[in-house]
Amino acid sequence: MTIKVKANMKKFLGFITVCLCFSICFAENIHQTQIDNAEENFKRDNFSKTIEIYESLIKIEKVNNPYIFYNLSNAYYRNGNIGKAILNIEKALRLAPRDREIRNNADYLNAVAEHVRQKNFSDTFLQYFSLNEITVVSAAFVILLFAVLSLFIIKRKPILKKTMIVLVVFLIICIPLFALKAYNEIVLKEAVVLYTSNVRSGPSENDTDIFTIPAGKVVSVIVKSGDWNNIKVRYGNESLTGWIENKAIGNING
Repeated sequence: MTIKVKANMKKFLGFITVCLCFSICFAENIHQTQIDNAEENFKRDNFSKTIEIYESLIKIEKVNNPYIFYNLSNAYYRNGNIGKAILNIEKALRLAPRDREIRNNADYLNAVAEHVRQKNFSDTFLQYFSLNEITVVSAAFVILLFAVLSLFIIKRKPILKKTMIVLVVFLIICIPLFALKAYNEIVLKEAVVLYTSNVRSGPSENDTDIFTIPAGKVVSVIVKSGDWNNIKVRYGNESLTGWIENKAIGNING
């Protein structure tokens, strides 16, 4: 009876594994078909359809791929929407910060929009690593440290003690980097202005216009209040704050 149950369990697990593999391959094939369709529409200069397909992949299928954002950015740019082109290239850049083509496109689009993003030392240093990469590396060092610590408690070998010291040093480096990257990309909410907009003194259409902000400008969101966002934007060495409608900006973080 036990042998039969084990045999049936193996068959069941094998069936589940096959189903999972089939579903993953099927999902990938569906996405690839949509991507091929989008690329074909892009070649035919049907940018509106290209945008529709890529937006569906991102919003409905929840595909979080830097090259989908990159292609979507190209389609928006060719369709004359510089704001959404910059929004999507910024999203691609966060997922694949070392990709030369993505970085070149980001620089090009910001130059077209006549924007220069101000970067400090930490931004320059961290631009080569994505948040996912730093998270995975930090987690790996933590797991290794606990594993080596467990072995050291059992065997007390000097080599294990030295290994622990090395891992602690790497963690001392990785954890602040992780905290800084997480702050820049999660806590510090950034957004892109989607179209030229008036920034007001308060969260209402009745409030006074302070200044006009062009499409494609990257801003920091300080606080959200109803249908309005209090934003901060840098112009050279000067920082300006004011209120802008939610619909006028696209969040890079979300």
